[in-house]
Amino acid sequence: MNKELFKLPVLTLMSGVMLQIADYITALILVRDASEWTLEMGTIAFCIQLLLSVALFIVIGIIVRKLYDRKNIAKSATLLVIYSIVVLALEQITQYFGTYNMIVHFLYFPVYIFTVITHVLARISSAESINWLYVIPSLFAPYLFVLFSKKAPNEN
Repeated sequence: MNKELFKLPVLTLMSGVMLQIADYITALILVRDASEWTLEMGTIAFCIQLLLSVALFIVIGIIVRKLYDRKNIAKSATLLVIYSIVVLALEQITQYFGTYNMIVHFLYFPVYIFTVITHVLARISSAESINWLYVIPSLFAPYLFVLFSKKAPNEN
């Protein structure tokens, strides 16, 4: 397999780590002088995560545009889609058997930038819990990087 195809997953992994650190810092700042977590704090944390995810997505898109043509972005995004489906399946299996642990949480880092899509859909619908339908767009969101692609020299 071409090592070049792993550049996008590595970039999204780095963005996932950055987002996790930002989430942690945001939570620390928000609860610093509070005795409990409020809905307003949750909304602030969500907005910060949304803005950072969009900004990181755009930055990664610009970087990927320089690295790949359309076909290779699609291949690299397919790796991320397959990975996210496998991690989601693993998460569901471990939750079913009551063995969910932080390792599964860390496995989400490469696709963490896309989980905000699920949260947006849940907030728009005012759902009490996240429905399976909300997860599907975030599973296939890596294909959005194709929007940043340029045509390969041999494409018409």
